Amino acid sequence: MLSKARGATFLQVNKSDIGELEISLPLLPEQRRIAAILDQAETLRTQRRTALALLDSLTQSLFLDMFGDPVANPKGWHMSTIGDLAEVQGGLQVTSARKNLPVEVPYLRVANVYRGVLDLSEIKTIRATPAEIQRTTLVKNDLLVVEGHGNPNEIGRAALWNGNIEQCVHQNHLIRARFDFKKVEPVFASEYVNSPGGRQHLLRAGKSTSGLNTISVSNVRETPIALPPLPLQQTFATRIASIEALKATHRRALASLDALFASLQQRAFRGELASALPRPDAVAPRMAAQSVEALQRLEASIGLEALIYVARRMPGGDHYKSLKALYFADRHHLKRHGRLIYNETYCALPHGPVPQAAYDATRVLSGERLLSDFDDEALRAALRRQGHALTALREADFSRLGAAAAESLEWAVRYCRDMTFEQTKTASHDSAYEATPENAPIPLQALIDMVRR
Repeated sequence: MLSKARGATFLQVNKSDIGELEISLPLLPEQRRIAAILDQAETLRTQRRTALALLDSLTQSLFLDMFGDPVANPKGWHMSTIGDLAEVQGGLQVTSARKNLPVEVPYLRVANVYRGVLDLSEIKTIRATPAEIQRTTLVKNDLLVVEGHGNPNEIGRAALWNGNIEQCVHQNHLIRARFDFKKVEPVFASEYVNSPGGRQHLLRAGKSTSGLNTISVSNVRETPIALPPLPLQQTFATRIASIEALKATHRRALASLDALFASLQQRAFRGELASALPRPDAVAPRMAAQSVEALQRLEASIGLEALIYVARRMPGGDHYKSLKALYFADRHHLKRHGRLIYNETYCALPHGPVPQAAYDATRVLSGERLLSDFDDEALRAALRRQGHALTALREADFSRLGAAAAESLEWAVRYCRDMTFEQTKTASHDSAYEATPENAPIPLQALIDMVRR
């Protein structure tokens, strides 16, 4: 289609260009079976999203069960204010006058802070003086409260800073509260001010000017907060940590399903999916579910063979470089063939992208984890891990990998086998990695955008 595009100012195609476009059109039964596969994959994604929503509800229910409704205070807790429990201050004003200030640092804004959760997918920077940076640099467990918003119901929404970005400051539309841990547990305080009852003071305090609803630092300081016994607050925080761990598991699984769905779509449009499916006369009533599960098993088996391939060829079985080789190979394969070698999710860890399924498999080998997404019996029969050495006990099965995957894996091994640790780390810190918040899954679209440049 690009070859037919015309225009000096911007490229365009006409109706006849689109009408003449040739597409691969499987027989109708094949189309229906492909649609059933995609529908089942979408159902699995929906189930993960529903599980995350239920976990959010569990947090609210746990709070009400342990502490009661903040408005009624049925348990008769002693009342205090945020100002008595925390140091409260505003942030930096974002103006063009800052362009000549000496230091550039990342900062948080309203778009990064939601009720009980941060969105760090887009972080902007601001120039500031050393004194301003010292005053507004965030510390883990600082509570960030939204000071201004067009929607009055969003005034006062708050989330705890997780410390994922070094020397990060905040703008003036976020108010920071830094709690005294001897008086209050920050996780409890965050849940309290975000609860329907706890947020009432800030909702009432909101003032509207030129369509923007705002609260002040003084309003935050005056916000009432109940004070249950500190050990009870800490118990609540421990339970919330368990819920958040479950959420993280579901988010990783959802990211993996998103990648699988994208892979299925690509394969379907390339005509590769139909050939992988059972013929109509072999399809059972639960064909769709069984086929998705079969595809997931197939992806896992390819992942194991890819790990065996790089481990067998990496000098000394270097564990770190073997995992990085999988990332380099997927970049190569994505650029040449338009998809990943297998359905892997890469997480942006401090030393570079890490293939989550392959990494979990190596942790099974070292005894740090019980299960992985791979066939763990086949995994233990094919690989050994001792310290930082990963040893392949057999050759990879090329019938599973295919020539294209083997070519990309071989390229990746040769690319990084003689690099030092720091060189490997630097090579993996590419634009997709840099655009992803620390410890978060790297979106497939970020990888696609990177290899298209």
